[in-house]
Amino acid sequence: MFGLPGSTEIRKPVHKKMLYQRFPDELSGEKKERFDADISRIIITNEISEASVNIQPTEKIKSIFVVQVELKTRNYNDRNITLISRLFGQNLLMILHYEDEYQIAIYETRLLKSEWEKEFDLSLKGLDLSAVWEGFVTAVSGISASEENTLGEQIEIEAEKERLRKLIFDMESKARKETQSKKKFALFQKIKEYQKKLDEMM
Repeated sequence: MFGLPGSTEIRKPVHKKMLYQRFPDELSGEKKERFDADISRIIITNEISEASVNIQPTEKIKSIFVVQVELKTRNYNDRNITLISRLFGQNLLMILHYEDEYQIAIYETRLLKSEWEKEFDLSLKGLDLSAVWEGFVTAVSGISASEENTLGEQIEIEAEKERLRKLIFDMESKARKETQSKKKFALFQKIKEYQKKLDEMM
């Protein structure tokens, strides 16, 4: 599936009822209702490990599980996908499926998601499982480690860039609508400040 070796396939359904029983605090009341409204079913489809593909584990990563999440809606709540990654407590590559399209999600310091596509290539790349994991993170997010920063650090930097871009966009919208010159000037000063920070990170 998606270019993964046949030796990794396990196809093990995870019943939502079991999750509700195992994690009553995380999945109760409104949280359970929101989860059920988004998620139809969950299937563990692959286990990538030394036993299944003969790729060396590392101290950080012993195995990677691939989970297919059947969605009831394309406009799901990110919190439910993040919750799945937390509940399993494993290195998870999540294949989100709605109608005839797929989106790949992975949690590395934060939830990262690909664009929606009809097919993906998830071929294994790397000499050990940590390298394979980083390859998945880069494939999903388009973010990779640099000479100066680790992958985790680079993800945080990209998230901060996105935050600054949003602040600049929001401030520009406010400035266009503001009629008082003093307030408009203050907004433009803030925009300059955020833009300077963004430029320094580029």
